[in-house]
Amino acid sequence: MTVGVAPVHAARTLSYDWPIKPFRRQHPVRAFLDDPRGGEGGWSFHFGIDVAAPDGTRVYAVEAGTVYFDSPQALAVVSPDGRTFGYWHIVPRVQSHQFVQRHQLLGFIAHGWGHVHFAEHLKGQYVNPLRPGALTPYVDHTAPTISEVGLVRVGHHSSLVASVFDTTVPRVPGPWADEPVTPALLRWRLVSGRAALTGWKTAADFRSFMLPASRFTTVYAPGTRQNHEGEPGHYCFYLDRGWNTRALHPGSYELEVAASDMRGNRTRATFALTVSGRS
Repeated sequence: MTVGVAPVHAARTLSYDWPIKPFRRQHPVRAFLDDPRGGEGGWSFHFGIDVAAPDGTRVYAVEAGTVYFDSPQALAVVSPDGRTFGYWHIVPRVQSHQFVQRHQLLGFIAHGWGHVHFAEHLKGQYVNPLRPGALTPYVDHTAPTISEVGLVRVGHHSSLVASVFDTTVPRVPGPWADEPVTPALLRWRLVSGRAALTGWKTAADFRSFMLPASRFTTVYAPGTRQNHEGEPGHYCFYLDRGWNTRALHPGSYELEVAASDMRGNRTRATFALTVSGRS
């Protein structure tokens, strides 16, 4: 079942255009804020979005500001109102400390990347560019998919785990096509008969901010894999870690899981759960 959910956002919203032309047309996004990212330094959350475009595509400033370099292929533009916009994986055509106007050319997507990583930083935090009123236009009419829910035992403890993913609109072309992205909000509750035994509990909320890396292993469960070119990832989330089934009376229950995207499209799935006297 798909219903609407009104998202809540704490970040300030001042709209801006896309960083590639046409500025006022939605472009494919192949990675979302807080998607899983792993490397030699361990796991972390993705700190922006990846706008898919061919190598060599021109990249433009979404707002006026002063240029600062993070690396030879990554720069930031700090706007007069204090917002910082990051553009990664580009060959720059501007200089450090240069002031650029809105829609001024910053550079070209570097060879082998096939996207510009775009990030917005505000008051010490990376914020979600896809939140309403920020990157515009951005529409989405498809809800996330809840593919599996299970009870995983680790030692003497059990954890509720769900496999959930969203799809991108418009479709990403080429070898990154149809690879998953994260839902914006994941919640669950326990029901017995027609009575809800718990209120809705939040497992993951990516609607506003990038989460600190220290929270990665409390949000993503084992089995999580990030996307690679031609190799779709797999996103497993903890609904509840160390879940104590002994607190439940033996019987049949329903586990309701709801996943929403950044535009409030929601999928809700129900899974049967049986607790025996020896649980």
